[in-house]
Formats: sequence, structure tokens, C-alpha cells
Amino acid sequence: MQFREAIESDIPAIVDTFDGRNALPLEPRVREALPMVMQRLIASPACTFTVFEDDDWPGPRVLSIAGGLFLQDSTIEEYLAAPYPGLVAAVLAGLLDGRRPLLTLEEIRHANSGAGLTLAVFPVPHGRLAWGDPKVDQLRRLAPQAFVRGFGGYRLRAIYYEVFTDETASYLQAGGYRLLHDFSALAGTGFLGPDSRPRMLRLSRTDLPPAAMSVASQAFDPPRAELGLTLAEQRVALRSLDGAPDRAIAESLGLSGETVRANWRSIYRRLSNVLAGVDGLRPRGVTTARGLEKRRVAIEYLRQNLHELRPSVPSAPRSPALRPKRR
Repeated sequence: MQFREAIESDIPAIVDTFDGRNALPLEPRVREALPMVMQRLIASPACTFTVFEDDDWPGPRVLSIAGGLFLQDSTIEEYLAAPYPGLVAAVLAGLLDGRRPLLTLEEIRHANSGAGLTLAVFPVPHGRLAWGDPKVDQLRRLAPQAFVRGFGGYRLRAIYYEVFTDETASYLQAGGYRLLHDFSALAGTGFLGPDSRPRMLRLSRTDLPPAAMSVASQAFDPPRAELGLTLAEQRVALRSLDGAPDRAIAESLGLSGETVRANWRSIYRRLSNVLAGVDGLRPRGVTTARGLEKRRVAIEYLRQNLHELRPSVPSAPRSPALRPKRR
């Protein structure tokens, strides 16, 4: 099993996962419009979707999904004032109704450089698989890595994570999430199925002890970006983290191959300011080794410094003499 960032062609497979255990329940009109809603979300800077793929089982290749939405303060304030089951479902319904529950790119940039972002997480559906199934165990192991890939490096204030099975709620609480609301008694009412037992959990910056050793701590207090990558450069680099070649990156972003290469040349120049020797890499035994090694070093650095790939307000550049030396 592996995961990667979702693209538009994944929409039919994503829609198929909105069924079964721990899937997000939707009112009929939203379920019917889900392909259109997913298209809007995948194109939105306020949404990140990850697909989990598995060739080693008889079902569809896309086994499950994960994702999240950056919410307007007013959206979460209305929810906290009058809690209800299905926060993310209500956000999708709001999009259909012409409301604006999600942050714009400019709002994300400023919040990520300031007080932080509020994230609402999609539940990871299990389909027809039981909690103890080996495939669900694989999903549980990969989900934290997918979370870091999707949201590591953002400055978050709080994560709202609503789940729909007892086992998933207990699992998240054991990992530090706090139970905010228990709606499980409402199973079988409204658009909730008889086995849909919603619980809203939350993890905020104040829930973590200082310097806590936690996957989530990487999203609550990331470093400030130094490279100053443009949004176009960030998008190209993010696609490369999943192993996509330049041709696939160009196709998925609607760019020419030369534009993708130009973005990489700019990324290398920026990296040379913080990563010593990136311009002087030498071959390691194959004819294209220099270029491959430069790309490998760049991707590995960015994978370890995801804050460089998140939208933010550029800070004043530091003097080269004050920059820490990288080895």
C-alpha cells in the first residue's frame, strides 16, 4: 500500500470511498453532487486530498482517502456555538449553497505566517473492512505519514477530526486527541446510517506539552521558511515528493515541460543559499548522475523541510553571514 496526493482523475475513485465504515455521511443532495464538489476541492488551495492505493487485493486500486480543509474562523465559531454531527459534511453543503466556508490562498498565506490555521479533517474510510483487517492496520500505519505529507510545515491552531466508528474514536483519543462532542446516540437519525456513530475530536496547540515528541507537533510550530519559493515552485516540488517525473508534473499542473524545468532551476538557485554544495554535486557512476543526485538532494531537503513548501507571507531575507551553514 502507498499514498500520494490526489489529482483530478482520481475523483471517481474518491467518490466511491464515501461508503462503508467510518466514511463521511452526506445528505442525498450532497452525495449526488459529490463529483462536482470534489473537483472544486481538489482545485482549492484550502483542501488537500491523499489517496491510498493498493494493488495487492481484489478491490479497487484506491482503497481509501485522507484529507483536510482550512476553515474560515466564522465557520468554526458557528459550529462551536451550536455543535452538530457532520461538520465537514456541512462545509460541503455550504459550498453547494454558495457560501464561503474555506480560506482563500491569500488568507492561508497570512494565517500560516501569523496566528495559525484551523484544519477540519476528513475521516479515513474503511469500506467494508473490519477494524482488525490487515488492510485497515496498514491504513492506520500510513495515515500519520500521509498527514505529515499533507499538512506538515503548516502553522496550525487546532485540528478538528470527526470520526464515525467507536474503534477509530478510541484510537485517536489514545493518540492525544480530546473528545469534544459525542453524537453517537444519534446513529440512524437524519442522514446518519445505523452504524454511523459520530464523535468530534480536537487537538490544539495548547493540548501538546512544550517540545512534545509528536507527529502533530510538526504542524503546530514549524520553522519559518528561508528559501522564498514561489507558489509555482512549491507546487512543482510538492508533486515531486510523490516520485512524479517532470512530464507527469507538467501534465497534472497544466504546464509545459520547459516551465517545470525552469522552476527546478530556480529551486536549485534558492537551495544553494542554504544548502552548501548543491551546485557542485559530482557524478556517482552513471552518465546522468549529477542531475539525478542534485534532484535527489533537493527533494530530500524539501521533504525534511515541508514548511518551505507551504504558502506564507515572505519574511525579510537574512544576511548571508547570519544564515546557519548546512552540511
